Amino acid sequence: MTSLYIGVDGGGTYCRARLVNSEGQTLGEAIAGSGNPRIGIDVAWQNIQSACLEACRLANIATSEFANIRIGLGLAGANQPVEQELILSQDSPFGATYLLTDAHAACLGAFDGEDGGLLILGTGSCGVVHQNKSFTIVGGWGFPLSDQGSGARIGLSALEHSLAALDGLSPTSDFTNAINEDFEFSPVQYVQFQNHSPLPKDYGAFAIKVFEFAKQQDPVALKIIAQQVDWVSQYLDTLIAKGAKQVALVGGVSEAIEEYLPERFLSYLCKPKGDAMTGAIRMAQSQIGRSSI
Repeated sequence: MTSLYIGVDGGGTYCRARLVNSEGQTLGEAIAGSGNPRIGIDVAWQNIQSACLEACRLANIATSEFANIRIGLGLAGANQPVEQELILSQDSPFGATYLLTDAHAACLGAFDGEDGGLLILGTGSCGVVHQNKSFTIVGGWGFPLSDQGSGARIGLSALEHSLAALDGLSPTSDFTNAINEDFEFSPVQYVQFQNHSPLPKDYGAFAIKVFEFAKQQDPVALKIIAQQVDWVSQYLDTLIAKGAKQVALVGGVSEAIEEYLPERFLSYLCKPKGDAMTGAIRMAQSQIGRSSI
């Protein structure tokens, strides 16, 4: 029987799963909601399983074969032992499971298992350096205490500046007016949004407008980006100081923010060879990470 592996990239907004055979041929790929256990393990695990099961369905894999499929999980919000134990204790129809964070998986995928540094700038953010089969993590402790340079932090800053403009505490602009229009120019609407316990991805949705208005040279949007670029620069400096000779930027925010980065980083930045699912598949194949066995 041909060996089968599933690599899962569980981010703060989406969870993606890719099923491959021992030759590396993709048999099925699927997407579901957030795979970050910090949104609630029941919801996250359901999303992870849904993506894996759909990938199997697309490949016409019989349920009787599930137990022979090895899984690699690269999940946002899975960098603490208690979170890892919770994830690995969940019921699954599949075989052995190997768990690391999405940053670990993305770094393995970006450099095909070789040494390098990686900075995820998605809904959340996290840096990682892979050297001599060991990992060093920078940041990634979760929104709002960490995750600088992420969509969630950019979105939070967008709301902060726009609400302050509405109160007359800071300057208005076309950007703040556009955000305030979404909230009916009412501070009460902001409070109601906050009281509904918005997830990082809910804040991250506002990051799109920041970049849209920055291209129009809106001063407030540019100020927000400049603040986050400072943070991203600190992350990159730290990864380089820890030994990264090359750094791959990945995640939904990375392409948008890269053009604002200082030129001194250009010689370090590189394109990833593969994605986080590629890295998670490598985890499953080489039995890398914390295991359910």
